[in-house]
Amino acid sequence: MTKPKQNLPEEVEIRRAPKIATWAITGAVFGAIAAFVIYLFIPIDQRSSENILGLLILSFGSLGFGLGLAFAIAIDLVSARMTKRALAERADS
Repeated sequence: MTKPKQNLPEEVEIRRAPKIATWAITGAVFGAIAAFVIYLFIPIDQRSSENILGLLILSFGSLGFGLGLAFAIAIDLVSARMTKRALAERADS
């Protein structure tokens, strides 16, 4: 027969990290909304024949995506410094 393992407490790190993809997509959506609002403020007689709305959404969406990504990475770096240590025991399921 084998001896049952003794559940010894282990030291673990606990920290909360942001979901980077969620922040990036949220930034892209806000950028697209900002592009649409800016498009509405362009007078109709000054709009060119090209699809300026598509270009605005592409540029502002990309900018928002990048800013959301940078913000999430900055929050992740800050949260990495605020880790806590605790003792935990393994639970057999």
